[in-house]
Amino acid sequence: MILHHLVLDAPTLTALSGNRQVSALIHRAHFEADTRLWVPVLSALEADRVHPGLAEHIGQLDVVHTVDLDYPAVLAVAQLHRDGVPPGVGAAIHAVRHLPEWGADALVATVEPKAYQGRGTPVFDLNR
Repeated sequence: MILHHLVLDAPTLTALSGNRQVSALIHRAHFEADTRLWVPVLSALEADRVHPGLAEHIGQLDVVHTVDLDYPAVLAVAQLHRDGVPPGVGAAIHAVRHLPEWGADALVATVEPKAYQGRGTPVFDLNR
C-alpha cells in the first residue's frame, strides 16, 4: 500500500543535480514501496529549460511517475500564473489538489516551500 504520495515541482527537479535531500528522496522511493513520486510534465519541462537534458534523466528514473497536463490543469495553472505563480509550481499545486484517486493525501516535496505560502497546499520541505 502506498502511504506517501509526493509531487516534485520544478525547483526540486532543478535541484536534483546536486541537492542531497532530493537525491535521498529518490533513493528512498527506490527502496521503499510505500513512497510514490509524481512529476507534473509541466514541472519537468520548466526544469529542463534550466538544465537541458533533465527531462530525459527524470524519464529514466523508474520511481518517478508523470502527471499529464489536461485542459482543466492548463486552466488552473494559467490562473495561478496570472497570480504570479511559476508554471512548474502551479502544476504541482494542481496535481496535489486534484488527484484524490491516489487514496492517500499528497504533498508537494519542494526545496522552495515559500512558493506555497498562502496557497493551501500541503508541503514537505526538503530543506530540513
